[in-house]
Amino acid sequence: MAGLSAAGVALAACAAPVAPQEGAGDMEGGAEPQTVQFYTLVWQPGAVEAAQAAIDNWNAEHGSRITAEYIQGGWGQARDYLTTSIAGGVTPDIVHGITAWANEYGTQGGYLDLTELMNNSGLVESTHPKALDAAVSPLDGKIFSVPWCWEVGTMYVNADRFHEAGFELPLDGWTWDDFIPAAKELTSPPEYYGLAANLTATQTTEDIIAWMWQTGAEVMGGSGQNWEIDVQPAREALQLWHDMLWVDDILSQESFGGSNTLEAFGLGIYTMRQTGCWARRIVMEAEPEFEWHMVPLPHYKRHANSSEPQTWSVATDSTARGTVDAAWEVTLWLSNDENSSAIAYGDWLFPTSIKAMEDPRFTTTEHAWDVALREVEHGVGYPKHPAWAEFDDRLLGPNIQKYLQNEMTLDELIDLLEVEGTKILQEYQA
Repeated sequence: MAGLSAAGVALAACAAPVAPQEGAGDMEGGAEPQTVQFYTLVWQPGAVEAAQAAIDNWNAEHGSRITAEYIQGGWGQARDYLTTSIAGGVTPDIVHGITAWANEYGTQGGYLDLTELMNNSGLVESTHPKALDAAVSPLDGKIFSVPWCWEVGTMYVNADRFHEAGFELPLDGWTWDDFIPAAKELTSPPEYYGLAANLTATQTTEDIIAWMWQTGAEVMGGSGQNWEIDVQPAREALQLWHDMLWVDDILSQESFGGSNTLEAFGLGIYTMRQTGCWARRIVMEAEPEFEWHMVPLPHYKRHANSSEPQTWSVATDSTARGTVDAAWEVTLWLSNDENSSAIAYGDWLFPTSIKAMEDPRFTTTEHAWDVALREVEHGVGYPKHPAWAEFDDRLLGPNIQKYLQNEMTLDELIDLLEVEGTKILQEYQA
């Protein structure tokens, strides 16, 4: 997701309809309405329009009791903003993010446990099980967010180039053994390369993590207080990416510069670009005549693509302001099928509501919605341990980049990640 990419994560659409209870939280005679701040990270034009419309409609119907204030955030600044806001006790009441962040901030006390509210609202039953599971903290079973939408990681391909080379589009899936020969054949440097990637220090994990999961590696796995760093099984994936750079010339050295690969893909500089389903609008608008298609990621020992649900959380700071009940009402409004689907569709993502995912907008063959929807079942989210962000930022991403730049060996990389990563885990589990 561009949003997730900018945030250095990694991607993601929405949750089920539960109408706010009329009369809940009514003000006593003539009292001023409560104000609830809604901080959102939606950024694509259709999503911004839908989110603003949802807030406008809420205020038109319920503004005499609760006024919702729309605050536009950005993925690139969100982490710093939220960390600072939580530390300063000024977090907006409703916060947009992803499940990995919600579990991190929730475990640290910044977000409220919504488990009881979720159970009482019907959201637990109406939300896709994979999305709900991603929102449950593996440390204590608490739910710190409503997973309302998600994305899937996919592969965008130059359809004309595939056909000209005699390759069928792998619409129903393909393996690493299918992908590598095709990528080699569809590479002709320096004119064009088989695959585009963003291998800057902050983005490397996002492009490679799904391939690591496909080997069976958890990278960081466990439950409760029993967690471990598990990188050794991912050796094959890391070696594969190194070979694509240095043996097969499938990847350009410019990948380390983080250039605008989506635009370059549309210009034919790259035959394939791995990224989230959110990017379709950008590809289409950049080169309207360009013939592209979206296909599943190649798979190996198991199917896996990077799929991170986006969330609404209620800030703990709302307790002191007395706005928890009001914030939850607005959260339910945003999470109903109508609003969550409209916002998700505008962001080229999927709702997490089981019912909403059946909407024809999300099942059509137009713009490959059907291909992306099938891949939801193979989505894997980032580990939900609060140590993940530090492990990724400090160790995983930067050192994979060093390995790919031949600054360390594969054995050195794996040893470093497992030894130093274990130390980080121990700090969080102390």
